[in-house]
Amino acid sequence: MRQVIKVLFLLLVAIGLEGCIRVSTLVSVNPDGSGLLTERVAMNISYMSMMDSSAKGDEKKKGVSLPDRDALGKSAEAMGEGVKPVSVRAFTDGSYEGYEVVYAFRNISRMQVSGAMNERPGMDSTLMVNSSPSLKDQVRFRFIKGSPATLVILLPEEQALLAPAKKGDEPVKPPSPEQQKLSLAIIRELFKGTRMTLAVDVQGDIVKTDAECRDGSRVILADIDFDQLLLEENQDETLLNLAGYGRSPDSPGDILNRVPGMRGETKRKVSVVFQ
Repeated sequence: MRQVIKVLFLLLVAIGLEGCIRVSTLVSVNPDGSGLLTERVAMNISYMSMMDSSAKGDEKKKGVSLPDRDALGKSAEAMGEGVKPVSVRAFTDGSYEGYEVVYAFRNISRMQVSGAMNERPGMDSTLMVNSSPSLKDQVRFRFIKGSPATLVILLPEEQALLAPAKKGDEPVKPPSPEQQKLSLAIIRELFKGTRMTLAVDVQGDIVKTDAECRDGSRVILADIDFDQLLLEENQDETLLNLAGYGRSPDSPGDILNRVPGMRGETKRKVSVVFQ
């Protein structure tokens, strides 16, 4: 089964009942191995108003509920030793409203971050906590002190976050044009404005790296923008191949990162040397 479809499926499961959500996780690493993890969760204001108007009695919510102290503590504990929540705030960004949580960590080698992104990112902060994380589904890190320092990012075991087909995978008959058009219309409307991002940003100049997907000092582990991904012009042979149809690709990384709206690392291990 194509791993990229597994990731997309997890995202659909995670947000299918919420809609119009943006979730981003950014790990900022200092030259000494300490740093901050910033998590932002936002939902479309119009969508929240619509859901609130259809709710009854105690089910009604006014705006965004900030994570409470217990939820933050459990989330920090799940990330690893020495991770502590330092701030939480509400924010509004255009037509989106949400909250931002910042965690501090002393040693990134002792921290792990959800790689499968399968926690349900709803406005109920308690749903953000992964109470029993599996190491197999975590992004882990190894930090080597020095000048320059080396950060090794270990993506989830067995497969990378966004690895498409392997050579030799058996082709699958694609859906009919009518089926494809109907499915895309439903998904496009349901996930309009939805975006998921997971990235690592080193605080300094990169001396050397084997990262395939980066913006300056930021390594993009996974970035899925449904608005871009589901545009009509993107539904070509390449996207069908990534979706599990057609022949197997010769270069998974190249194919993955040239599809608008979907980019990320395909390797199991990524190294960044910086100072």
